[in-house]
Amino acid sequence: MPLNDEQKTVRILLADDHALMRLSMKGQFTLEPGFTVVGEASDGAEAIELTTQFEPDVVLMDIDMPVIDGITATQCIKSERVTTRVLALSAFDNDTQVTGMLAAGADGYCLKTIEWEQLVAVIQLILQGGAYLDPQIAQKVARMLKPSVENTEVSESESLQQAIVSNREREILKLIAKGNSNQEIANQLHLSLGTVKSYVRMVLNKLSVDDRVQAAAYAVREGLI
Repeated sequence: MPLNDEQKTVRILLADDHALMRLSMKGQFTLEPGFTVVGEASDGAEAIELTTQFEPDVVLMDIDMPVIDGITATQCIKSERVTTRVLALSAFDNDTQVTGMLAAGADGYCLKTIEWEQLVAVIQLILQGGAYLDPQIAQKVARMLKPSVENTEVSESESLQQAIVSNREREILKLIAKGNSNQEIANQLHLSLGTVKSYVRMVLNKLSVDDRVQAAAYAVREGLI
């Protein structure tokens, strides 16, 4: 998915201890208009150093790496460069890794089984300030956050929040929870991209959450979807 001519080239840093993985991804980005790989890191310490040196727009961060792991590296990068987006790209959906990366400030979490076209779309999404979780990861996070039935007690304010979320907003929440981008939601609901963005902003405001991940987790936890 190429970027518009008016948009700048997206600068990518690859952080993975497997040289073959880096080589493969670098080759793919070479063929992708609007993207360039500015550096390759084989461990977390190198990822931090190269981020400082090259100031990439996006770091594709593996988690199981030597010297410094991806979680610690992400935390360091996000504390120093809030404008750099970090996308976890892991072969695993381990609970500890998922929660660790999200707590460290990662802007998204993808599994390495992701299709290339979707990965490009996810990168564009997080560059626009969005957040992304692989659907499998999103379900895992929702289950972790969902309270047990015996401890569930809906307060009056929570009931009110459920009431003010419209049916259309519930539809959008469901698609957000499945990991759909704004463009994918627009296509499925036959709405304009601008309309979907407006709905997403309204939903975030109504639920008093900061991003799509929190909105999806809240919606599942409180039974909105």
